[in-house]
Amino acid sequence: MDQASLRRWFAPISVTAILLGVLLFLFPFGSGYTSLNSPLGLDLWSNWTRTSDLPDAHDYTYCLVALIFIVYLIFARQVELSRAQIRGSTGAILWIIGGLLLFWIGSRAGKQILGEAGIQILLLGAILWFWGGAVFRVLAFAWVFLVFLWPLAFLDSLVAFPLRMAVTDLSYHMLNAIGIPCMQHGTALLSAPDPAASLPLGSQFQIDIADPCSGLRSLFPMLMFSAIVGYFFLSRRWHQWMLFLSAFPAIIAGNVVRIILLVIGCATLGMEVALGTTGNPSTYHEGCGFAVFGVVLILELLIASVLLSVERRRAKHAVGLDPESERRPKSAEGTGALASVKSHPTDVSWWRSGVVLGLAVAMLVVYALIPERYLPAQAGVIMNLPDQVVLPGSDQEHFHGFPASVSEVEQTMLPKGTEFARKNYDDFHGHQIFFSIVLSGQQQYSIHRPEVCLVAQGWHIGKAEDVPVRLASGHDLVTRALHIQREILGDDGKTQTIQALYLYWYVAEKMTTPSNLTRNLWSSWDRILHNRDHRWAYITVMSAITQSMQVNGLNEDQTRKMLQEFISQVVPVIQKSEMPGYSTN
Repeated sequence: MDQASLRRWFAPISVTAILLGVLLFLFPFGSGYTSLNSPLGLDLWSNWTRTSDLPDAHDYTYCLVALIFIVYLIFARQVELSRAQIRGSTGAILWIIGGLLLFWIGSRAGKQILGEAGIQILLLGAILWFWGGAVFRVLAFAWVFLVFLWPLAFLDSLVAFPLRMAVTDLSYHMLNAIGIPCMQHGTALLSAPDPAASLPLGSQFQIDIADPCSGLRSLFPMLMFSAIVGYFFLSRRWHQWMLFLSAFPAIIAGNVVRIILLVIGCATLGMEVALGTTGNPSTYHEGCGFAVFGVVLILELLIASVLLSVERRRAKHAVGLDPESERRPKSAEGTGALASVKSHPTDVSWWRSGVVLGLAVAMLVVYALIPERYLPAQAGVIMNLPDQVVLPGSDQEHFHGFPASVSEVEQTMLPKGTEFARKNYDDFHGHQIFFSIVLSGQQQYSIHRPEVCLVAQGWHIGKAEDVPVRLASGHDLVTRALHIQREILGDDGKTQTIQALYLYWYVAEKMTTPSNLTRNLWSSWDRILHNRDHRWAYITVMSAITQSMQVNGLNEDQTRKMLQEFISQVVPVIQKSEMPGYSTN
């Protein structure tokens, strides 16, 4: 290796690798979606190589394929890189510092997505800092492709759930269209009742469209495949984008086919053979999952073929209009420009590598000075609900509490360490109230927005509003109230509409909020500035609006008032900040 190559390529790549090594294998992420006090690099490798037999488990093994492709892409562009003009940008140091700052914020806040974004920005800055815009244009696609290296768990609620609903709705209409009568209940499909054959609702099949059936598991591999095909075989930018975005409807179509195959399997083989169990899906169930990839690949290749055909026809038409175009020599200006590029690949100064190496040392110092673990935080609630609640007022309604069960799905999906306190309260005069506390363990994804799971359970959310509750301390507890309703299916297929009010809020030590966004911002702020990680509790109170179901039932306003009075009596018993004698200092 000559001196020029050492300065131009080896030294910049080496010091950038050292800086990345410090970031990826030293700085711990104290909280977040998938790691606890684990460096991002180790956690990424664990996610890339971990497989699970559980149907709801995340699968990020496609990230390894993305990494291999990025390495291949860089080596495949060696000729273009050797010809590209090298002119490092001093201003790119701002990108590098911005990426480092974002990564550090992510490590302290426990947000992997911020750390991953910091690495992405850092690499952008490093390319521009050492080699400049011409080299970055050659590597731009490889840099964008880095997105497929990051396990984006937060997309579960943003992408997976809308996909689940789309797959469920389309499957419902397709099954009925092809002569398989079924009924939809949230994200579940049930065989329609057949009184003539004495078949009740759901007797032939009951399929709940879980996250894997939503298409999220196959979406990113298919997006990656579409990006690769478009980049190598399609020259027009809008064709590339069309193929890339077509992965979304293709994934939905593939999963609709999967659901139809599962329904046919239930009808012909029986539900046990066709579906299996949650922890041990049947061979037929697994085979239908592979059918998704087959359908999507066929659709994507078909779309790519159509776009290639359009490009060929356009090219032939252009040659037909100007038959001399292929034989016309390149202009002198273009040849001169190419010659100029070939003759002016300037070297990378040693000081640029020294600056990046200095930043690596600086980050080592930051790592040594910042405490690795957060200060212990206490829960803001007592996980012991009262057996009886007496509402204020002249009626003195007595609500008696009975233990409410925790579903198998909650126990399976939520991380270990999650605690539950849950009761159903009844005044034996037609009024019932459900009260629940979910207390997060060490991993914060025990807590989430209720808007996702409510819709998945078949509820339709109407208006949402903030409802204050006056407490005995004189404080106003602000809760978020959702007006929800759903259709209850009877065995005869007839439906009954149930309306309810669903109130919720979040509690940590000395703080409450009805906003999930505010909760996350407060958590991140205190992790960064005060080295404290809060243990949040998610409290929900729910009661049916009984006016539509029984004579002299409560309307919406009366139900809201009942829940406000109930909360005002329970909160001083379970929420530490409202207990008599509790110190806020």
